[in-house]
Amino acid sequence: MTHSITLIAPAKLNLNLNVKNKLKNGYHSLQSDVCFLDLYDEINIEISDFDSIEISDKSTFILKDESILSKTLDHFNREFKNEHKFKITLKKNIPIGAGLGGGSSDSATLLLGLRYFYNNNPYNSKKITFTKLKEIGLKIGSDVPACIVGKSLKLSGIGEKLEKIYIPKNYKFLLIYPNKTLSTKLVFDNFNFRTKDNLNPMYFNEIKIFNSLKFVSQSIEPEIKKILKMLKSFEKIIAFGMSGSGSSCFGIFKNSKDFVNDKEFKKLKLKKYYFIWHGNKKEFGYNRIIY
Repeated sequence: MTHSITLIAPAKLNLNLNVKNKLKNGYHSLQSDVCFLDLYDEINIEISDFDSIEISDKSTFILKDESILSKTLDHFNREFKNEHKFKITLKKNIPIGAGLGGGSSDSATLLLGLRYFYNNNPYNSKKITFTKLKEIGLKIGSDVPACIVGKSLKLSGIGEKLEKIYIPKNYKFLLIYPNKTLSTKLVFDNFNFRTKDNLNPMYFNEIKIFNSLKFVSQSIEPEIKKILKMLKSFEKIIAFGMSGSGSSCFGIFKNSKDFVNDKEFKKLKLKKYYFIWHGNKKEFGYNRIIY
């Protein structure tokens, strides 16, 4: 059996987000169309003499708290009575506190990697199914099941109801993160149903682009409003919005030339403290092992 594998944990982009109501358990009922971007963290899992979690010094972003990975490992070990010990190394490339599901994707990808080792252990006769893995993922975080699937989806409930959807692939996504971390809990704690963003929505093919949390996120972090205003000024932009609870915003274009040659993109590049990424959406699926 292989003693070390490296997997990718892709960023999740919320094309829309409809906060429907607040449940008695404190969670919110949501509906959202999501896709995954070719922007990803890398997780190396290596069989070791003891469990450890490290953040790679080659990371783009500094993660000060790896508790989501510790929590994931603890859940997996308790559920499946796992006997292996692992050295887990995370290379963090997805912006933190950006509304891109980086923590959830890391958790989901770690679960997929741990499942690989468990199922390839000849002493484990009962194999772990993807359905079971998603059940464990939901206990860790509401976005984790979707990140396990890693394909374009419609999410509903608190994130546990997943339906595959079609999102065209021949488009370019421009992602802007103002290097401002937003707490999802803080955004939801301040959310007011009377200020939902559902007026004059844009469309990407047949997908409505809007976000119920836009106004509250903007009130906490005004830089979001500035970015959305800048995106609106791109001449050939198809649609734009904010992902998740922010602070990342995105624009959708037919091709790279439609934004690279735009005067607004040149202005954008002058903002040195912004993290700017552009690329494709991708259907990853369950197999994230790259080597």
